[in-house]
Amino acid sequence: MGAKQVTRRIAFIQLLITLAIAAVSLVFSGVQAAWSALIGGGVSILTSIYFASKVLSVRTGSPAAKIAQAFYVGEIVKLLLTVLLLGAAFLWLPVAPLPLLLAYIAALLAYWLALPFTFHASTALVRTP
Repeated sequence: MGAKQVTRRIAFIQLLITLAIAAVSLVFSGVQAAWSALIGGGVSILTSIYFASKVLSVRTGSPAAKIAQAFYVGEIVKLLLTVLLLGAAFLWLPVAPLPLLLAYIAALLAYWLALPFTFHASTALVRTP
C-alpha cells in the first residue's frame, strides 16, 4: 500500500472516530456537544492531511536533507495550525470544551490504531548484508 493510500485510510479512520464521538455526544449531551466534537476532530483531520501533503510533496529519491526539511516544516506548520484553529474555535464559536478536546485527541490517536493495519510485512523493504 502506497503512502497516499495510507494517508487516505488514516484520514478516513480519523473521520469515523470523529463521527462516532459526535454521535455519542449528540445522544448524551446534545447538539452543541456534537458540533464541538465535529470541530475538534475536524481540526485533527485537517492538520494531519496538511502534514501528509507537505511530506508527500517531496519526490522519491530526493536528498535526505530535503525530506527532513519537509518533515520539520510540515510538523511546525501543523502545530501552529492546530493552535490557531483550536484557539479560534474556543474564542469565536459556542463550543463545549470537553467533547471538542476528546474528539481532537481521539482523532490524533487514530494513527496508533491505524498504522499497524496499513503496512504489511510483505511490502516492507529490508536490506540484509
